[in-house]
Amino acid sequence: MTLAIDIREACSVLPQLGLQDRHDLINRILCELETYSRTSLVAVSPDRRIWIDTLILTVQTTIDDIALMRTSELLNVLVEFERLLEMLGHSAQLPTMLH
Repeated sequence: MTLAIDIREACSVLPQLGLQDRHDLINRILCELETYSRTSLVAVSPDRRIWIDTLILTVQTTIDDIALMRTSELLNVLVEFERLLEMLGHSAQLPTMLH
């Protein structure tokens, strides 16, 4: 399964999702962001990709807090991560548009 599908499925059962499952999902999202930063965005100048580096650092340092969010808050965060990952996936297919 892809991460996007896993995020959608997690959103549909979020109230029943345990803390460890929430943490694991956020960690997978973090790993995906790091992968995009290292691969698809590597050719982008550092000053133009500081946003993703900041996001990665923020998620790394607050992963426990994110996992503990109320269901409605975490649902919003997961939906936004899904949108971001989709955008990054599309951008990775069009690298010349990022320069």
